[in-house]
Amino acid sequence: MAKGVLVGASLLFYYTYGYVPLLILIADSIINWYLSRVLSGCAKDEAGKGKKNLVLCLGIVLNVALLLYFKYFNFFADNIVSLTGGEFSAWDIIQPAAISYYTFQQVAWLVDSSRGETAGYSFLDYAVFIFFFPKLIMGPIILHEEFIPQLNDSKRFRPDYENLSKGMIWFTIGLSKVLLIEPMFTFGVEYGFTKLADLSIVEAWFCSFAFSFQLYFDFSGYCDMASGMAMMMNLDLPVNFNSPYKAVSIGDFWKRWHISLTRFLRKYIYFPLGGNRKGAFRTYLNIMIIFLVSGFWHGANWTFIVWGAIHGVIMIIERMTGLAARDKAAAEVSVAENDSANNTAGKNLLPHFVIFIRRIITFIIVDIAWVFFRADSLADAVSFIKQMFIPDNIMPDAQFYNSFGLNDFAFATRHLNIFVPMLFAGALAMVFFGKNIYETKYKPTLLTAIVTAVLFLASFICLGNAADFIYFKF
Repeated sequence: MAKGVLVGASLLFYYTYGYVPLLILIADSIINWYLSRVLSGCAKDEAGKGKKNLVLCLGIVLNVALLLYFKYFNFFADNIVSLTGGEFSAWDIIQPAAISYYTFQQVAWLVDSSRGETAGYSFLDYAVFIFFFPKLIMGPIILHEEFIPQLNDSKRFRPDYENLSKGMIWFTIGLSKVLLIEPMFTFGVEYGFTKLADLSIVEAWFCSFAFSFQLYFDFSGYCDMASGMAMMMNLDLPVNFNSPYKAVSIGDFWKRWHISLTRFLRKYIYFPLGGNRKGAFRTYLNIMIIFLVSGFWHGANWTFIVWGAIHGVIMIIERMTGLAARDKAAAEVSVAENDSANNTAGKNLLPHFVIFIRRIITFIIVDIAWVFFRADSLADAVSFIKQMFIPDNIMPDAQFYNSFGLNDFAFATRHLNIFVPMLFAGALAMVFFGKNIYETKYKPTLLTAIVTAVLFLASFICLGNAADFIYFKF
């Protein structure tokens, strides 16, 4: 009954995005369930290896083809027609919400089914696994072995008041990030990416930082909300966001940012391609492939492909220079820096000053790459970056300071040139030194309850100003 309620609630939730996307999701899931049963049967029969490979290829092709049509058809058609010198009028194709997420999850399900790992699950288990509404729209991309066993754990069937309170705190923290913090950077981002060639060097860097913070609080906020909602239902979602701007390298960054996507790319693309087992050249090629896939997965635009390529090139450089080999120790120190037991060892591995410098360098690299992620075209991205390094002027104008929404606060109106930098300094301190929800121990005290209630009420009041999640469209 609990599983049925979750499936029903999730389908009702998804219906708010339209009945056509809902029908596509249901049909896609039924087909994948049938294919997974065939694959599970073949996995038990050694003689059925040929059939298993054929069905698996068919399933992957069907899922990828569905994604390519709904999300990428116009992109491919436009580029092909442009090469022939013609003109293309984009087709009016709906994009089912979350198709990128549930397609990857379906592919993972089929591959695991071909290995005989899903044979013991019921259709209801599978339906909750695919439809579960907290993670459906923006992830994480979960694996069956970390989620479905929870659905059949009798210890989770009864209300847990600690989980209810903890989940509510997590949800409220995420909600406040999205509704109270993120909007202050949103208008600054719009200001920067609409002026482009007119930006001063200060405006360009501040607006690029604004997008880095906007994206951070957007995705971080959603991940907190999703984990909080699941926690209230006694279900654990895997960590998908772990303070990525604390990263000491690009490799470390991808162990912290969209962790479930990184895991999927490694497990279902990088390793099947050979990983690092077939020589240096193949290793570098495989790294570039998964980052190009990651970029293209985010959106049908050359800007995303270039963004993925930038990260891929830097990852290859880190591996070629040996930085990747040393990065594991550095990352462990970075993550455990507040653990006094580990700090002593950390100082012997890498001085904390060096860690801080590497964080800054990594953040700047990530920030510059985000320009391609945000820009509408490659030309716009190049124009923006040009203003960051080859400016026509230096100082920002009054319109820049007015774009961050601080005019609503009377005490800040006359001193925006002071309060805007303070806003950025505060955000930088939060992403560099703040603890995430998994690191913080929340005590059920009266003060915790009051703070949570105030944040929730303030966020609720600001719901009217809410925009779509940025990461939702990816």
